[in-house]
Amino acid sequence: MLICLVFLLEAVFPGTYGISMPRLKTTEPFDHVVQLDERGMFTMFWNFNSTHITIEAHVETKGWVGLGFSGNGNMFPGDVAVGWVTDQGQTHFSDRHTTGHSMPEVDKSQDWFLLHAEETSAGTVLKMVRKLQTCDNVEDIDINNGTNRVIYAFSSEDPQNDGRIVYHGTTRGTKSLFLLNPDKGEGNITETKIKHFDFLNLNYMIPNDTTTYHCRAFIMPPLGKHHMIKYEPIITLGNEKHVHHILLSRCKVNPQSVSQLNGMSERCYESNTVPHCQDYILAWAIGGEAFYFPPNVGFSVGAPEDPVYYRMETHYDNPDGRADILDNSGIRITLTSELRSIEAGMLQMGHSVNFRQVIPPNQSNFISRGYCRDTCIQLSMAQANITEFKIFGVLQHSHVAGVRITTRHFRGGRELPLLITDPNYDFNFQDLRKLPEEIAVHSGDSFRVDCHYNTIGKTQPVLGGLTTKEEMCMSFAYYYPRTPLANCMSLPNYGIYGVDAESKTWQMIRNADWTNKTVVDWFNQQQSTGPRFAWCAGDSLKVPDDFNYRFTGNLPPHDYVEPSKCP
Repeated sequence: MLICLVFLLEAVFPGTYGISMPRLKTTEPFDHVVQLDERGMFTMFWNFNSTHITIEAHVETKGWVGLGFSGNGNMFPGDVAVGWVTDQGQTHFSDRHTTGHSMPEVDKSQDWFLLHAEETSAGTVLKMVRKLQTCDNVEDIDINNGTNRVIYAFSSEDPQNDGRIVYHGTTRGTKSLFLLNPDKGEGNITETKIKHFDFLNLNYMIPNDTTTYHCRAFIMPPLGKHHMIKYEPIITLGNEKHVHHILLSRCKVNPQSVSQLNGMSERCYESNTVPHCQDYILAWAIGGEAFYFPPNVGFSVGAPEDPVYYRMETHYDNPDGRADILDNSGIRITLTSELRSIEAGMLQMGHSVNFRQVIPPNQSNFISRGYCRDTCIQLSMAQANITEFKIFGVLQHSHVAGVRITTRHFRGGRELPLLITDPNYDFNFQDLRKLPEEIAVHSGDSFRVDCHYNTIGKTQPVLGGLTTKEEMCMSFAYYYPRTPLANCMSLPNYGIYGVDAESKTWQMIRNADWTNKTVVDWFNQQQSTGPRFAWCAGDSLKVPDDFNYRFTGNLPPHDYVEPSKCP
């Protein structure tokens, strides 16, 4: 059986994921650059500090240019700046907002400020600056540490005047970016003894089902203790929209079955020919790029106590039901034998993937809550003989109904500042974000993952499950030092217990009258204060027989609100 594990001892060549940037002359050095459109006609450069962002747009047009932000990725409602340079060299520029399929309206308060404008042989250049928070929540959109939905448009013609901006036609688009969190830590690798190890789906023909979870088994050959210090996606050219997310886990298996497992593959969660593992070592999702560990932190691979069996789970999205997609995508990890001083772990927390996650139809902001209990954190730290660990990176995950995700942190019955929040969550742009500051977690702390969903227009509930049309609500957190804890999850049980609880719960959901507000309110209450199951798991975690799996969700009197920077 062919084994898709590759060691590369030479330099890593650029993969198929991402684009090369044009050599454009900017007015100042910029730390960040992105092409907003697939044709490479709109390039955006930017710098930022704690209060302001400076953007320079280079656009292949001699007409007007629009650039701004939207909470949902649509052209409206949006916060935009529009500008152009006439053939006579006169500059026009204004801060505007969009409210519909009409010309953007001029803001009462002009918060975008033009720094430079010119027409060149290549097109139009606009350089502008604004505050991250303008304190105008009516006509402006804040730029935050989460996902920012950048919108853009341009035309081949200059407007006749400021009050008659011609329609942009199809030269428009949107792109989700982490504008304030782009540092991946490329400079963190100083080691010279480097190996690269590829986990690939070898010539896998994606089924014509809309959703497929494909699992492949790998056996790590003997290499001695190393640290993983980076991972990155390898996406087959043309399949970028079909490879939705990849999870890599590992666990101990019967040594006699190791040789038989190597290279085996199947649809996940069907026969368990490729054994399921609870300990995740990395998570990647569509839109994500390479992740670098902090310079003093590594993830142990190849040590005598480390499992040799790895399971890669790939979620394929095939909405058009194509039967001609061949895929070789996967993950590349970078390893070093120059061991770093601290070892990392990964913690999955949130709502268990199960139909008991119920999101009623026709809701604009329904919240599912997944808990990681204080008893699980306490148990894991006791077994690791530590009193504190630090979280340095998080990937939050839901599906297409998700519009906002927040991971909350509690200590002693009090909510601390948010671990991470993404108020403009984009299903098609997910990345493991390095936190601006590492967050200390103490024994007895707890977490709650809040996922906000929009089901307007649906007549039936959205249930938790694996497919894209179903939902998930979880966070994957990198932390150090490592403990035995890998999973810290919860699930509402609606007060239904016993051997037939699953079938009774299913019937209750099926028979619910979703047009009845009282029914919807009851499901909402169950997410807030209803009874639920919670559990801890990990390949080496020892959970006592008398561990209490039942508890009642409790919300603090008020959710934590970040201090306002506005007067």
